[in-house]
Amino acid sequence: MNDSYRPTFNIHEAVRKTLPYMMEMREYFHAHPELSEKEFDTCKTIFQELSLMGIEDVRIIAGTGVTGLIHGALPGPVVLLRADIDALPLTENYDCPYSSLVEGVMHACGHDGHAANLLGVAKILNKHKDCLRGTIRLAFQPAEEGNGGAARMIDAGILNLPPVDYALGLHVAGSLPKGYVGIGRGEIASSCDDFTITLHGRGGHGSQPSACISPIQMGVDIIQLIQNFVYNRYADGDGIVLTFGQFQAGHNPNVIPETAVLKGTLRTYHEEKRRIILDALEQILKNVTTTYGGFFDLDVVPFSPVCVNDDGVTDKVTQILQQHCADRVKLIALKRGAGSEDFAYFSEAVPSSFYYVGVYGDAPVSGHSPDFHWDSNALKYMCETLLHIVYYFESY
Repeated sequence: MNDSYRPTFNIHEAVRKTLPYMMEMREYFHAHPELSEKEFDTCKTIFQELSLMGIEDVRIIAGTGVTGLIHGALPGPVVLLRADIDALPLTENYDCPYSSLVEGVMHACGHDGHAANLLGVAKILNKHKDCLRGTIRLAFQPAEEGNGGAARMIDAGILNLPPVDYALGLHVAGSLPKGYVGIGRGEIASSCDDFTITLHGRGGHGSQPSACISPIQMGVDIIQLIQNFVYNRYADGDGIVLTFGQFQAGHNPNVIPETAVLKGTLRTYHEEKRRIILDALEQILKNVTTTYGGFFDLDVVPFSPVCVNDDGVTDKVTQILQQHCADRVKLIALKRGAGSEDFAYFSEAVPSSFYYVGVYGDAPVSGHSPDFHWDSNALKYMCETLLHIVYYFESY
């Protein structure tokens, strides 16, 4: 720490007073989940809440995203704070007073909490601008779940006017208990490419396979070949995962179909290896379909690059949490996993840091599951850590 700066208010007390508001907002969002690019009510609600707070430059951006500015009274950097807001196409199993009211849609990844937390953070920051150093750019991001929301916000200019110097983000962690924070330097989330393969053969009667070109058999060979390639080429387990999640073909046991559709995902931590595997996939498709006499279509949709925590920014964040939040949260080293996070687009553009906040009580809970749930009072750990980072950022 390089100066004697202190905020003019008690952050812990401000969070305690704001927690009921954040809990109310989280539970409203949870009961009214909306899928990517359809976050119309969520967007409207956030816009209204920010406007009522008196936040500057409140506007809709990138379709259903919302942004705003908070100018501190003291000089300092421009810091973007990001919260994603979309839900998932799942039917909720967990029964609580604020369970999803929308059949087939639920907040199974914690984005309801992210949005509610950033609203609480904005409320406190705006109230205490007198001791805020720099400017805060709020980014309530739509379409994180595979639809390029972060990239579209950047394309819409959220990093300009004023130019953003740093970006910060957080995510609930169902694998960590309440009061724990996971953070780490460098690569923290893998790149992600979702792909769809359509195999075209020649259909016919199941009793005459020699008169047909089976897209099912082609698909079986393709899955085995690309999985074998990945395993044998990268058996060192270097964070590479290639998974097939769909194989759809045919309707009858005695009919060979014309087409088959395979869908999968590739996760890596290295751009060169990512490119090699995608090239190998295309070559295997060419070889197999040529051998059988069929053909293919391949559609690769990049979800995100590797998410990288800047060493300097992350060291600052870690020191702030260690020195100002040690009595309330316990820091642990973040272990690199195969999950992906489109905050990566922000970390690719400006020095950034992204961390995980534990939310489970008695036992771990799995995200992207119909049973995902956590107590709204965990919002206090999100809010308190982010506020301390923002207010003390220039002191480290």
